[in-house]
Amino acid sequence: MDNTDLAALLDCVGRTWTPSQRLHVGDVAWAYAHGDGSAAPDVSLAWGDPLLGFADVWLPGSTGQPATAALHLAAQTMTTRQLAEAVDELLRVAPRVTVEASRQQTEVVEALRTRGFRETGGPWFARLWRSLADLSDLAAHPVPEGYSVRPALRHELARRVEVHRRCWDPARIKRMLGLPVTGDEAGSGYSAERHRAVMDTPVYRGELDMVAVAADGSLVAYGLGWLDAGSGSVLFEPVGTDPRHGGRGLGRAVCAEILRAARDLGATQAVVGPRGDGGYPAPRRLYEGLRMREVAQVVSFVTG
Repeated sequence: MDNTDLAALLDCVGRTWTPSQRLHVGDVAWAYAHGDGSAAPDVSLAWGDPLLGFADVWLPGSTGQPATAALHLAAQTMTTRQLAEAVDELLRVAPRVTVEASRQQTEVVEALRTRGFRETGGPWFARLWRSLADLSDLAAHPVPEGYSVRPALRHELARRVEVHRRCWDPARIKRMLGLPVTGDEAGSGYSAERHRAVMDTPVYRGELDMVAVAADGSLVAYGLGWLDAGSGSVLFEPVGTDPRHGGRGLGRAVCAEILRAARDLGATQAVVGPRGDGGYPAPRRLYEGLRMREVAQVVSFVTG
């Protein structure tokens, strides 16, 4: 399959979406636009017509480490044999490979285990969910005094990019993860070109690209919501607050506004995928404060 066919990837993920699966259409669009900073895969695999599953594979070169694969299998519409054949083809491309899968997608986990995959025991991600039927609880998360929250404007692209870069500065992320900071870390690679690619994806909605604005007009926090109209679900990916304005409830206020806007656009439920283990607990606390609860655990499996 030509990996440029984003529409097919979005249809594959959205057609049988459940809150407990690893990918939402927003994850696909964000990764496809390289918003996450990922490189183009070395190999792309696809199964079924219409598409039932796909994998992007990054080979390790001469490092001796396992390859990495981003794998999606629509287990609800694939037979046991089709699941096994897909995993077998992945292993032919990368005999030693790490993948992530939701523990709640038991058919996928079983297909991996029967082919020799085992859990790595490393960091894992939670899948948190809430209904949007009643948003009255969001009144507990008002916009802090001196700030406002609104959708980002097209003419402020440079400022929208800069607030992302401040929030996701690599040295800052290392500190939050308890990793050593060397002082020679490069800045964030997020750019205007990358954000334009995000905006060009068919599921980007400007109404859900929210920013928090300080009294001096500077952008100090943001959150991007991705609406899947088919399932009526909205995903948060990513969300960030400038560290100089942290601890004031801006993250929750931005997310609360995304939930209201998504509800007005027809969404009935929301999901997000923060770290689930204790290595980076702040994002999970933010979303649980918005009454989002765990419905799945996404863990790493490795073979070889």
